[in-house]
Amino acid sequence: MNLNSFPNEVLCCIFDYLPWKDRQRVSLVCSRWNGIINSDHYLRHQKLVLYNYSKAKFFSGVGVALLSRQRSIEFYSNAMLDTEELLDTIDRSFSSGTAATRSLALFLRSEHKLAFGLVVANIPKLQRLTELNISANEALTNGVHIDSACLEKITISFYQNSLCRLSTPRLHTLHLTVRYRSEMELLKTISAQLVELKVSFISKDHVAKLFGCDFGSLKVLDISLKNDKYISYSVSPVHLRPLDRAGTFAKTIVGLETLRIFDICNIFDIDFLQMFSFAASLKELTINYFRLVAEVNEFINGFRQLHYLNLEGCQRTDETKRLDLPRLQMLVLPYKQLNLFSLTQLNTLTTLYYNNTAKDQTHFIKQIAGAFTNLTFLCLQHFDNELDSNAFLNLNLLTKLRVLVIENMSVSSNIFANCPPVPQLERLVTDTIVTEVSMLDAIPARFPALQTFVISNCFLYLIPKDTAKYYMTFDELRRQMPCCRISTKDSTIFTNNAKQS
Repeated sequence: MNLNSFPNEVLCCIFDYLPWKDRQRVSLVCSRWNGIINSDHYLRHQKLVLYNYSKAKFFSGVGVALLSRQRSIEFYSNAMLDTEELLDTIDRSFSSGTAATRSLALFLRSEHKLAFGLVVANIPKLQRLTELNISANEALTNGVHIDSACLEKITISFYQNSLCRLSTPRLHTLHLTVRYRSEMELLKTISAQLVELKVSFISKDHVAKLFGCDFGSLKVLDISLKNDKYISYSVSPVHLRPLDRAGTFAKTIVGLETLRIFDICNIFDIDFLQMFSFAASLKELTINYFRLVAEVNEFINGFRQLHYLNLEGCQRTDETKRLDLPRLQMLVLPYKQLNLFSLTQLNTLTTLYYNNTAKDQTHFIKQIAGAFTNLTFLCLQHFDNELDSNAFLNLNLLTKLRVLVIENMSVSSNIFANCPPVPQLERLVTDTIVTEVSMLDAIPARFPALQTFVISNCFLYLIPKDTAKYYMTFDELRRQMPCCRISTKDSTIFTNNAKQS
């Protein structure tokens, strides 16, 4: 086989499997291979990971020239890496100001900080660096000062209290893990320049300080409250101050467009949510793991420009209030579905992610069709019970449906046999489902206009009463649907004697 007969894209995939030492060796085979391995197009998609596997393998083929031209580098500080050879390589690669590094990740995992400190000291000289991820499980006694004229995005996570200062005038995106007061003090100093903020609170006692920040430029705010077994939760829940329309927070979040709140610890409440009621420009709202009482529904209805709403994980409640969102286009329902269908009609909705806990699934499609008349995309996922044979009896009522996705559940083999034809459906996705292969038999007749059929990570079983029974193979399915692109990635048909992938 002549490898040079392959296009460059295929050779790139082959070279990806080679360690750095071998990759540099094969670059000497011919000018074409050398050009591919050292081209900007190839290096743009590569990541150099420096870690303590062994000193010999670490430095095989990783010299100054190679380190200087890498666009993405991941560095794990360790005793094996605090060597004169490494320190010299870093210093000569980064100090010249010509290094091509655009993305840098620093992970301090031991007390060996020489190389870690040297990289940080050289950050001002990395003139193309736009993204930095810095994490440490050791206390940084003297803190860390990030000084860069070009950094735009930073991720920071310290497991021990460490002072961090940022001199980054172009910074617009910050992902911050908050365990200590110092992280909130850092946020307050730079909040006014941020366009996107993702903040994960490991200690709930610092949450209220968020409302003292200036978010005049902020468009995206992502808040999560997580549990850390190493941090005590003995302190009583934080008391949020009353709404203050004259406060800095209320004035500056008017331009906020996307808000995501993830509270798996069930600490936040309606008082917390109401602090965001001033975000009059909000277009996307995600609130997960809240109890959807009437006050929360009223809070949601206050955002008249909303076109995306995600209620995944929210608790079901008997208190129901009509959702009145005149521009809503995409809705993600909670795992324990709400009784929305009889109370809500959203004619603008085009995309629905739906979960079901009921055993009788005969009518849910009819309810969806009545409530959301313009639905074009429907995703069914994580049903408590098998998607039964009657579930799609009314699928033809969704007259504008173009995409149907079924994922992460068991599915009856007769689901499509009992389904009426849906001539307008263009894309069908079955992702991680378990069923019998006979489910495929009815698809060509039921969806004659299908353009794409994705069968991903599915387990399809042949359970014949007669061992000689004909069954639909993937090749036969493609023959019957010549105009449809069929993908069967990581899916298997299990037969009595063999299996087809």
